[in-house]
Amino acid sequence: MKSEHHAGACELKYTAESLEALSSTVLSAMGCGATETAIVAKHLVKANLTGHDSHGIGMLPMYGEQVQDGNLVPNQTPTLKPPVGAITLVDAKRGFGHRMALLALDHAMQTVPEHKVAILGLRNSGHVSRVGTYSEYCAAQGYVSLHMVNVVGHDPLVAPHGAREAGFSTNPISMAMPVDGQAKPMLDMATSKVAFGKVRVAHNRGKTVPSEWLIDVNGVPTSNPAQMAEHRAGALSAFGEHKGSGLGLFVELLAGALASDDTVASMPHIARGVINNMFSVIIDPSAFDDPQAVAQRTMAFFDYIKAKPAARGVDEVLMPGEPEQRYEADRQRNGIDVDEETVRQIVETGEMFGCDAKELHSLFVAI
Repeated sequence: MKSEHHAGACELKYTAESLEALSSTVLSAMGCGATETAIVAKHLVKANLTGHDSHGIGMLPMYGEQVQDGNLVPNQTPTLKPPVGAITLVDAKRGFGHRMALLALDHAMQTVPEHKVAILGLRNSGHVSRVGTYSEYCAAQGYVSLHMVNVVGHDPLVAPHGAREAGFSTNPISMAMPVDGQAKPMLDMATSKVAFGKVRVAHNRGKTVPSEWLIDVNGVPTSNPAQMAEHRAGALSAFGEHKGSGLGLFVELLAGALASDDTVASMPHIARGVINNMFSVIIDPSAFDDPQAVAQRTMAFFDYIKAKPAARGVDEVLMPGEPEQRYEADRQRNGIDVDEETVRQIVETGEMFGCDAKELHSLFVAI
């Protein structure tokens, strides 16, 4: 959705409950049923709570565009293919990825009792949003997991190392160890320096970005997010030069070439399309040892790293997942930041599906 951008957009802090109610209203208007609405709304607000505004309620305008175009299908029924050994394939048929991914994981996990492992290929899904959600979901059931997601259906966003234009997308990875039903530690990261949504959020807030995040259409580093946010022109940079680029490439191969039918090189690009494929490995730690012994070793290492002296200028050593936990505690208490431009875009999206603008504005409850 193209927006008129105003630099220095104002932000207020809103309650998580109000943003969930707002999201539910808009999603219901798009045609999502009650179960799907609840799953997607909770997922988006959880992303905001954990500091991932790039994958929070600001995604609603994109989802609205895709529903309008027929590239995102509310209340879809996925095709759950029979397992082949420990390997399961699921065709989401462009349903809302937040629900499709959970259904696919549940289907795949049926192989765990026999094989102690499940390998999932989720194909042709709508946007699955924050991938860490699925590491948390598996950890809650006592499983170690690894998830990789590629993006097809639109032009690539990330420049491979040494290239001046994009060759794949942000291709995130998430993994976690289960400790007492929690994902601890939990890694959730894009293989680009930042997710595309962080560029969108910066643009909506009227801010520049670090020049190492982006290159412009000429391949020159830029701190201006406008062309990428508005037109997806230029490219995001891979993190860690050749190392992040190499990881992003293999996410494309595992989630695209192996687990699904398409990589970004083979699928035709669709205007405003975002289609995800996810490659997941779910492991029952009891195949290695008593799960509690594995958890104890995990926490011994966790505490060993936490005890390291902090580097100059750093308050303390943080493990993967701890920043999200601290964001969530703060935002539950003090509210979630949402800029005026994102508010405007969400209200405009709701209006497209028949919502009343005044009612939507009334659902934003500030702290």
